[in-house]
Amino acid sequence: MRHRTRSLKHRPRNFKPGKGPLSSRGLLELSLFSTFIFVFTALLLQFLLNLLTALFLKAFSITFLYSLFAINYLSESTTNWPDYQVFLIFATGPILITALGFLLLFVLRRLTPVGWKTKLVLTWMSFLMVNALPCGMIAGVFFYEGFGVAFHWLAGNDMVRGLIALLVLMGLIVFSRFWQRMFLKTAYTSVFLDSLEHQKTFIKNIFFKPWMFGLVILLLYNWPFSNFFWRAYLLSFGYMALALFDNNTRMHRKPHIRKSDKKIFTTRYQPLWFVLLLALIWVADYIIINF
Repeated sequence: MRHRTRSLKHRPRNFKPGKGPLSSRGLLELSLFSTFIFVFTALLLQFLLNLLTALFLKAFSITFLYSLFAINYLSESTTNWPDYQVFLIFATGPILITALGFLLLFVLRRLTPVGWKTKLVLTWMSFLMVNALPCGMIAGVFFYEGFGVAFHWLAGNDMVRGLIALLVLMGLIVFSRFWQRMFLKTAYTSVFLDSLEHQKTFIKNIFFKPWMFGLVILLLYNWPFSNFFWRAYLLSFGYMALALFDNNTRMHRKPHIRKSDKKIFTTRYQPLWFVLLLALIWVADYIIINF
């Protein structure tokens, strides 16, 4: 009985069994909401990279089949490409997206206090965009698709590519603490920042679970599993899982949290609308245009 009384003192003042941000329901809603944001943002990024590739292919009069998230090359269009075309077609997109990601990150860090949902969207977007090139290099070690085509052209030796990718991965791991703090700043209540345990709980539900759930959902947009490069790219985000084991990422200085109603979904039907929108995008991906 004494042990139970002592443990209650460490609970937040607004703690209610089955309610509040730390309840099972609250954490589940947070994970689902962040999962939808991750999936929509990843699809947007894949669409932009695909579109940039298509624009360069069209500029060089290369025939191909275009859909929202994939490009299929006709057999007669995949021979005798000059080296500069290989680089421009497959490397320009990731380089440009990463540069824009750093610009978005610069703006995000200097924004006046905004709502936590807007901040979460911008954080996911800047995270994916900044990682477009480095994670593309890691995926490009194994697969000759996307940036992997340019990476194999730049570094023809497997050992050299592997060494470069290993150095890039080490840099991402070092930089992961920065991203962990950026995601912690999206908390909609200070309860998630009160202790290291609560901060890890927040990272698990705002990033780690959405990343795992999102991977499963995004697989449907690469059916019949032709784009192995993109899946390897998404898997490389796993380096952020170190946040669950790193005790040095704790935020001692709490960021400003804009006052809100702390509602994750504005209506009970909002998750259903998100699912329907994802289904429409999935159907639209089956539309193929011949260029």
